[in-house]
Amino acid sequence: ARGWGDFWRARDAVRQDSVPFAGARRIGGYSCVPPHGGSKDWRPLAVQALLRKVREVGPQPSPQPAAHVPPDAENVLESMMASKQKVVEELKANPPPGVAERLEAMSEANKPKKNPVFKAMKKPKGTITVMPQMKFKTPTLGKFCEPPEADILSAHYYEAGAAVIACSTDEELFGFTMKDLATARKWQDKKKGEFPSPLPVLAYDVMLDPIQLADAAEAGAQGVFLNVAALGDKTKEMGEAAENLGMEWIAEVHNEEELQTAIDAECKIFGICNRDMESYKLISPVDSVLRDWTTPLEETVFALGDKVPAGCLKVAMGNVNETLMAWKLRDAGYNCVMIGETLMRGSEMRMASGPYQSAYNEAKGLIKAFRSKGSVKYGPSSTASFYGKGEGAKETLGMISM
Repeated sequence: ARGWGDFWRARDAVRQDSVPFAGARRIGGYSCVPPHGGSKDWRPLAVQALLRKVREVGPQPSPQPAAHVPPDAENVLESMMASKQKVVEELKANPPPGVAERLEAMSEANKPKKNPVFKAMKKPKGTITVMPQMKFKTPTLGKFCEPPEADILSAHYYEAGAAVIACSTDEELFGFTMKDLATARKWQDKKKGEFPSPLPVLAYDVMLDPIQLADAAEAGAQGVFLNVAALGDKTKEMGEAAENLGMEWIAEVHNEEELQTAIDAECKIFGICNRDMESYKLISPVDSVLRDWTTPLEETVFALGDKVPAGCLKVAMGNVNETLMAWKLRDAGYNCVMIGETLMRGSEMRMASGPYQSAYNEAKGLIKAFRSKGSVKYGPSSTASFYGKGEGAKETLGMISM
C-alpha cells in the first residue's frame, strides 16, 4: 500500500476476494501481529496472503469510483461554486425554520466571546491537535466507506481525544448534511460540565452567501470554513457575517495571495491546504512509497505557515495522513491537523464485529498517534506502525485486550 487510502482499499479487496487471512490478527488497521508461533516471514500472514494474491493476478488498472465532480473537469472550483449558487437560491426561496430570523438578528453583539474553537486548538508549543473531518465521499473518490451515524461519529471522536470536529455539509460532494451537523452537536452538548469539555463542531462547505452561514449557525455550528479561493475579496465580509452570527471562522488558503487576503480580513485561524482547487488534486510533499518528505517543507504550501501573523493559529489540511507528517508539521509550528478519510475508516471499523474480531474505536489509536510527542528524527517510521511498534499502537492493543 502506498498510503492510507491504498491500505484501506487493499483491505476491502481482501475481504471481497476472500483471500485467507491464515489466522493473522489485524490490529487497529495499521499494526499487525502474527498468530502464536510466529512466521519465518517477518510480515503478518494477512499481508503475505495479499502479496500472493497480487502476484497471481498481476498489475491491474485501479477502478475509478463514481464522482460528483470529475477529477479531470476543466475547473472543479468553478463547478462547485455553480452548484453551490443553486443551493443559495433555494435557501433564499425557502429558508429552513429559524434561518431568516438568524439573518435578521445579525449583530456585532453576537460575536463569540469565549472562542471555543480557538481555545480547543491552541495547545502548548511542541504539541498538535487533531480535527477529524466527517465525510464519506469526496469529489474525486466518490464514496469510500460505510460511515456510522453522525451521533456515533461524534462520540468516537470525543472518546478518541480530538480537539474539534469539522462536519462536511454538502450531501452530494461529501455525504453528510446540516442535519448531521446538528446531530453531532447535540451529542457533544451532553458532555457539558464534564471533562474533557464538549468538542466544538464546525461546518465545512463552500460558503458563498450569509444565508448559508445562518443555516450553519441554526444547525448548531460554532465555526465555519471560508474558502478564500472561492470568496476572494468577499472573505472579510463573510468573516464578519460569521462572527455577527456568533461563529468563529477558519480561512482555507492555498497560496500566498489567498493568505494575504485572509490576513487583510483579520482572520485568526488559517487552514493551509495543499490542494489545487482548480483540479481538486492534492499536491503531496510526501513520497507515498518511502513514506517520507521528499520535497523540503519550505518548498511546499505548508511553508506559508511562517507568514501567518503571530498569535494566530495554523491548521494543516489535505492528505495529512501519516504520523511523521503530522509531527513534522507540529515541529514547524502548526497547531492542528485536519484528517478525513483515515479517521472515517477507523470509525467505520468501530462498528465491525464478528466471530474473530470485536468492535473497538480504531480512530482512538490513530488520533493518539498523531498527537503523540514522537520524534521526526528518531521516531519509528509509519510503516513500523503496521506491526504494532508505532505510537498509539499500545492504546489500540489495550482496547482489543479489554
